[in-house]
Amino acid sequence: MRFARLLLYRAGLVSYQSRIIIPIMDRRSSQQRTPSEPPRRSPRFLATQVSVVTNDSEDEQNENPLLQKKPKKRSRSVKTTTTNTAEKKPRTTTKKKKETRDLDNTETTCLPRTREDSLKEYSFVMGIDEAGRGPLCGPVVTAAAIIPTNIAGITDSKQITKEEQREELFERILQSPNLRWAVAVIDAVRIDEINILQATLEGMRICAQAVLQGQVEDYPTQPEASIQHKGCYIVCGATDAAGKFTTLKPVTEKAYALIDGNRLPKSMPCEAEAIVKGDSREFSIAAASILAKVTRDRLMHAYDALYPEYDLKQNKGYPTAFHMKAVRDHGATIIHRRTFAPLKHMEMDENGKIKVQSKD
Repeated sequence: MRFARLLLYRAGLVSYQSRIIIPIMDRRSSQQRTPSEPPRRSPRFLATQVSVVTNDSEDEQNENPLLQKKPKKRSRSVKTTTTNTAEKKPRTTTKKKKETRDLDNTETTCLPRTREDSLKEYSFVMGIDEAGRGPLCGPVVTAAAIIPTNIAGITDSKQITKEEQREELFERILQSPNLRWAVAVIDAVRIDEINILQATLEGMRICAQAVLQGQVEDYPTQPEASIQHKGCYIVCGATDAAGKFTTLKPVTEKAYALIDGNRLPKSMPCEAEAIVKGDSREFSIAAASILAKVTRDRLMHAYDALYPEYDLKQNKGYPTAFHMKAVRDHGATIIHRRTFAPLKHMEMDENGKIKVQSKD
């Protein structure tokens, strides 16, 4: 009977003033409730429920999910756009070429002259730096430069990873107008005598003296490197206003030296100032670092031809695994620093052959 009434109600032929909820598991428990009473939760059974809801209350319809009308599915409107496939260009994945630094752009690649520009009362301001303090063999090289002209690409030589780029900058520095420069080479024997710090400071003082006085007393001037000479030698030069090589004449005006590091050499020929990390902050110090670095690299290439067993062209004298194996097999040469570890822990004969190696 109730099922028939439900069908008539859904067909819109009958209406009721009350809601009747009849669980299938217990039909006797059905009760009539007035619309003012709150709806009771029907007991949860395994079977479904049959509900009758009047049209007078839409809220009661919403409460019973069995009597809710399913909304009609809206057909999605697909936008059809006519595109000319012939005009579409295929996507091409092209790798961006790595931009190379333009050496002619001085505004973006040239270090500033912050400290140098503040020293207006001095006629000449030179930068001084070194290369080769850490390697196991080879000399330590110091350089000083008074370079009035800005050159693109001048920065700390350690930040210039390509050797050919350092070589190019080296040549451009030597061809710049009104240049004064000097390079001092302190060999391994001298380093072992006075230690690497004192050898470096000594080389810096000699360079400053050569740049300002035009000559160096007590030390010979040679045009190229020679491993037969013990101690130190210096190479210096200058250019005129056209950038051509000329004689390095003494300076009578006031001069000032900017030195990379935190220590100053003794007996400097002019006033000086130490700047920590100056090779990455001041233009003149960076230029001196390039002169020192390229000079030492060229020396190591020459030493590699004399001692090919040690691969000095590649390791530049640093104690790589290949280099240390060569030392154990062939011994140490005259350009090796005997006071540097691990050589200082090895006992050698007069020819550099290792006799006994300590466990250290």
